[in-house]
Amino acid sequence: MPTPTTNAVRMLLKLLAAPKRLTRQNLADFLGVPKLDTVTGYMNNLRAAGIEIEHDVHFRYYVVPRKGFQELEYLSPLSETDKSRLKRLLGQLPTAEATQLYNKLESLYDYQQLGLEALREPEIEKINDIERACREKRRILLVGYRSRSGNDVRDRKVEAFALEPERGMIRAYDVDPDKRRTSFFLLSRMERVTILDEPWMCEAQHFYRQADAFNIVMDKTELVHLTLKVSAYNDLIERHPQARQYIRPGKESNTYDFQGRINASFIGLIPFVLGNHRHVEVHRPKGLLIKLGEEAAQQRKKWIMKGEGAP
Repeated sequence: MPTPTTNAVRMLLKLLAAPKRLTRQNLADFLGVPKLDTVTGYMNNLRAAGIEIEHDVHFRYYVVPRKGFQELEYLSPLSETDKSRLKRLLGQLPTAEATQLYNKLESLYDYQQLGLEALREPEIEKINDIERACREKRRILLVGYRSRSGNDVRDRKVEAFALEPERGMIRAYDVDPDKRRTSFFLLSRMERVTILDEPWMCEAQHFYRQADAFNIVMDKTELVHLTLKVSAYNDLIERHPQARQYIRPGKESNTYDFQGRINASFIGLIPFVLGNHRHVEVHRPKGLLIKLGEEAAQQRKKWIMKGEGAP
């Protein structure tokens, strides 16, 4: 069971990741505590540690950056000084808890940037519409959604049942006859959201399945093992911050070891490896190596033909 100090730090991380999105009741639900006074107590403890926490007119809370920031510094999620102050708080925890929360803190820069992005128009309009549709259990239309896997732009009719603004995405059941599955949809890839006059029809299919490092939800997965050099590591965690959970320092200096289950179609992984082929070594699975070879051969053939036809 999490200690009060652990919960206070967890709440702080959540507020930093999703500013002006959460009420005390939301925070109580997130932490699994029955009383709102408990949340207030955590806030008071953080304030006593010098961390300013305020709320907007709707009583949605956020962390106030340090005073004296220049404009660009103010917009930065965390300074090195801020990180040091938070790490001192983590020092009060048992080693296992401190290590887990320290890892979250290291990836916080990426997540809070998504949280800040979610505060800007028109993102906040999308979020408000999606929240309303979830409450009313109505379908929505993601207008002009830019699909990575389908490589097209089209409207998507879905039943959105979970919103994750700190990650810039929603979980929704895709009602397209060719899809009919739960997927993640990025807020940044949809032009706008239209609430439809259609109730949910597939609520029994709203599963909270875990996404992989590339935000793909698929029943069949493959265990992938890679060695990354610094350049590839930076590219991966900047594009997909959630991939950090699969990465550990490598055996050699300036290398990182990636091991995790990835969707069996390797969506997202293949373009990452090909785009960083000088800085990635693939150990397994064999199926990934075969698909990489096929894709590389197709690309080679394409560019050779273009080169031969060039004036």
